[in-house]
Amino acid sequence: MNSTNNNPVLDFAKNLADTLVYAGRHALDWVLQASWKKLLLTSLLTLITGGILHLSSLANGLVFGAIIAKLFADKDKTASNPQTE
Repeated sequence: MNSTNNNPVLDFAKNLADTLVYAGRHALDWVLQASWKKLLLTSLLTLITGGILHLSSLANGLVFGAIIAKLFADKDKTASNPQTE
């Protein structure tokens, strides 16, 4: 039988993975383009909302991951594009 071609659970998992990759790339792009002030304000609001919804560990992971990504991306950005006078 050809049951693997009509597997709705597998289709759902593939669609969910594609959606998560899409959302993650756009979130990372926003983090890299946002100013530090906007990122820290958003991080504070995320931590407060995560605490209210009892999702503090998820909120902590998202916030610290975004800050670490911003730190390392800024270093790479300034190292690859030195300003010339």
